[in-house]
Amino acid sequence: MTNIGIVCAMREEVEKITTAFNLTQIDSYLDYPIYQNTHITLIESSIGKVASTLATTTLIDQFNVGKIINIGLAGAIKPIPAGSAYFVQSVTQHDAFIPFDNYQQDMYQSIDCYVPEQSDETLVLTTGDQFITDNSQIKNGADIVDMEGFGVAYVANRHHIPVTLIKGASDDANNSSEAELFKNLNNAMEQTIVLLKIALN
Repeated sequence: MTNIGIVCAMREEVEKITTAFNLTQIDSYLDYPIYQNTHITLIESSIGKVASTLATTTLIDQFNVGKIINIGLAGAIKPIPAGSAYFVQSVTQHDAFIPFDNYQQDMYQSIDCYVPEQSDETLVLTTGDQFITDNSQIKNGADIVDMEGFGVAYVANRHHIPVTLIKGASDDANNSSEAELFKNLNNAMEQTIVLLKIALN
């Protein structure tokens, strides 16, 4: 059976997943909380592209995973019900800027993600190291915004490992986002776990 690596940023998200899949924290010399069962290794990355990039690299280097899944919360840029969850079809960065043509292809790329055949609806994700409280800032056509997805997908893509992103809509990425995120966290994570079960089959 393929060893599956899961990258999750926030402790509140991690607790939902470890409970749902009976993951146990293991002793590790790594500077991350690591949880496992017989075929899943979950790493709690902390928030942001740099943190998620390093955590994904650690999973690949230390645990020989054959598939990467990033699961967590996202803000809705387009009208999406809070508490709903979706597979991501592709992911970009919204806060990248480089004036040099030779480097634009890498920084501005859209990375395709693996989506199970039985999924009903997919969304386009964009990632940046900013907690968005005004979704009019995001003008690249994405449906939802987070702070980790591109970092995870970038590393997995470079290592030629399939990557699946699952995002629960916790807020509308506007001025009430901070309060909404924690208000809707439980419902959003419950729905992401439904999709995670599909992705693990």
